[in-house]
Amino acid sequence: MIAVLDSPAMREADRVTIAELGLPSLVLMESAAAAVADLVAERFPGAGRIAVACGPGNNGGDGLAMARLLRCRGFDVSVGMLVARRSLKGDAAVQLELARRFGVPVSDCSRGGTARLAELLGGADVVVDALFGTGLDRPLTGRWAEAVSVVNRAGVPVVAVDLPSGLLGSSAGAEGPSVRADLTVTFAAPKVAHVLPPACWRCGEVAVAAIGIPPWVADARMSLGLVEAEDVAGWLPRRGPDAYKGTFGHLLVVAGREGRAGAAALAARAAVRMGAGLVTVATTGAAGAAVQALVPEAMVDVLEAGKGGEVAGGGIEGSLAKATAVAVGPGLGTGDGPRRLLGSILERWRGPLLLDADALTLLAGRLGTLRTRAVTPVLTPHPGELARLLGVATSEVTADRLGAACRAAEAGGAVVLAKGARTVIAGGGGVALVNPTGTSGLASGGAGDVLSGVVGALLAQGLAAREAAASGAYLHGRAAELAGERFPGAVPAGELVGYLAAAEAEVGQAG
Repeated sequence: MIAVLDSPAMREADRVTIAELGLPSLVLMESAAAAVADLVAERFPGAGRIAVACGPGNNGGDGLAMARLLRCRGFDVSVGMLVARRSLKGDAAVQLELARRFGVPVSDCSRGGTARLAELLGGADVVVDALFGTGLDRPLTGRWAEAVSVVNRAGVPVVAVDLPSGLLGSSAGAEGPSVRADLTVTFAAPKVAHVLPPACWRCGEVAVAAIGIPPWVADARMSLGLVEAEDVAGWLPRRGPDAYKGTFGHLLVVAGREGRAGAAALAARAAVRMGAGLVTVATTGAAGAAVQALVPEAMVDVLEAGKGGEVAGGGIEGSLAKATAVAVGPGLGTGDGPRRLLGSILERWRGPLLLDADALTLLAGRLGTLRTRAVTPVLTPHPGELARLLGVATSEVTADRLGAACRAAEAGGAVVLAKGARTVIAGGGGVALVNPTGTSGLASGGAGDVLSGVVGALLAQGLAAREAAASGAYLHGRAAELAGERFPGAVPAGELVGYLAAAEAEVGQAG
């Protein structure tokens, strides 16, 4: 798992390395500059001229050192200083003097407007943004905002040092003006802004460079965990040579109604594919007939139909008795019958539980009722459902999906898989997790039903809530990436199920 740090954690990692381990700060700066110089030289070997925009503090020092190193490699490189030279202190001042001695042209762009910076960047083949790093704690205004605009208008590839200037290292937000980078080179560990949208979309490709901060120093200050294939490989259940279908659990999918049998069928198909030993769908007779035709591997328990083709609300006891995990919600409906049925399940079922779709709508405003459960439940809301669970506007969730997921996890004593680009998994012990897989092809009807079946199957096979949610999100997203080679737009949910095998096999190779 990759440790993701916020800005205070990164500052502490720097401090420990310098003050406690004794590595001089100037050595860290030289290592950071060398890492950026290496990547610039590798990606843009034919660059005729490289322009570096430097700001105050250590980020500007990194830029000055990088310019010197590139000049030593034969590149035509020039620097625009956005602060007066006399204002630089410490290591940044040392780097300015070194740049001067090594013959790096340094222009004073600190006075007046940004015309001098625009002139410097004009005609460059690559622009390096070394204005501000992860230490920024407020949006840029005034001439700094103008400088960002000049960088963005350069019309050539932009390489950001540590973080595109204007973004805040600890935040996924991108409300203020910020550089739009093609490549960001950060140090020791990715930061929150590198991995969560919308901020991450302004970072371009993110490369993490080792500069001398020990991995255990960064790992001890982890703010988020970025899930890797190796993590998923370690969590997935092993299939021994003497295993039988009972070894891999029995998932009960409570889903579907008249006109919505597809949701139940997609969840069931995904559960079968993800290795649940047995899958039963509890639904109405009309929906059950369609499920049996679409998913012959699944069994169907017919529930009494009520108003509008939804379940009437009773008769779930026998189905619960044979299950090892229960997934509730896809296509279920939100009328009185489904409400009674969900109440009965919450009262009678004490094992692993996944709530999705209509079950989450029925639970809105009652998250606290889950806190007494002996086994941590999994909730899989999209932003609108998460907003209803918390009683807030959807815009509040989309502005801070990580914070919303953490609040919901705490309120419900649950693991919350907050769907969306870079899915977030919060709760269940440990730091929140970020899933790096997936594409916009998942913005397709039924994709969430497939995810419910995947995670439900993993719960049935004995995975803990947090690991089941993270593994399911990773495999679901990776399946969409693989399917995207055939379906460049939306990936049909039924086709998505077919790519789960390839995603699982790929993860197995990583383990």
